[in-house]
Amino acid sequence: MKKWMKKIREEEGAISLEFLGILPFFFMFFLILWQVVASGYAVYTIHTAANEGAKTYSITRNIDKAEDTVKEVIGTSSVLNYERMNVEYINSDGRFELLVEGKHSLIFVPDQWKSDVAIDLEETTVSQVLVE
Repeated sequence: MKKWMKKIREEEGAISLEFLGILPFFFMFFLILWQVVASGYAVYTIHTAANEGAKTYSITRNIDKAEDTVKEVIGTSSVLNYERMNVEYINSDGRFELLVEGKHSLIFVPDQWKSDVAIDLEETTVSQVLVE
């Protein structure tokens, strides 16, 4: 009986069991952290795309070239999909507002659910036409 009591009181392997208990929380933490990084990348990319599209439009005054620039900046990312772009004039002195819309799909969601849980992102930039 003393042998069994001695084995029960020994703490060899206790750290392994504690680590196994914490492991799922570490795993979830890093999954959430990766999603936050991907979301930050998507927001940064759509912001950059709107700025670059506005630069192109202000120089060329061509909406197709501006849209091509926006699509090029967004690229073929797996976290951000291009939806549409719109340019509206604010006043007659050449000031305009460029709107870019996209969808940010979540990383760890199965493919069949990605379209249902995608987050709509939009970025608006105000600029002025430089060439008349």
